[in-house]
Amino acid sequence: MMDRVLSWSFGLALAGLLLAMSFQKFFGLDPNPVFGLIAAKSGIGLFEPGLRYVTAVLELVAAGLVLWPAMRQRGAMLGLAVALGAIVFHLSPWLGWQIPKPGPLSQALAQGMTAAQIDALNLPTDKGAMFLLAVAIAALAGLSILIERRNLFTQTHPASKPERASFA
Repeated sequence: MMDRVLSWSFGLALAGLLLAMSFQKFFGLDPNPVFGLIAAKSGIGLFEPGLRYVTAVLELVAAGLVLWPAMRQRGAMLGLAVALGAIVFHLSPWLGWQIPKPGPLSQALAQGMTAAQIDALNLPTDKGAMFLLAVAIAALAGLSILIERRNLFTQTHPASKPERASFA
């Protein structure tokens, strides 16, 4: 019973975060501050909006799979892969673990400012909030995977009943 409660608790929390992040990518600020900054610093325009929409779809699919008990482990694995991708970009020089606050950053990107011009603005940062959110999603996904593997193991290897002792 406790395994089922843990499975649903972690699954619902993970699905909620994945859905929130997906909707933010579809309906949030335009241009998206994170993907726009990566595009500006890397010079690769594919990041905004192309990779943003691909990431949003992957998060949406992962959330759907996590909500389906039979597919929860696969959904958590997909969510973990997306979160690890975000962590890698946050640790890269293209993004950094602290990014400028999304509103002012999106405005600067919409005005067509370059990465150097944005850096010169010295915008206040999010103090690592987006990075920590990616870490939290990765941790929830990892815990969900472990719980689902444990549940699968206990289903396929039920504890054997002890034999009754005979006194004869």
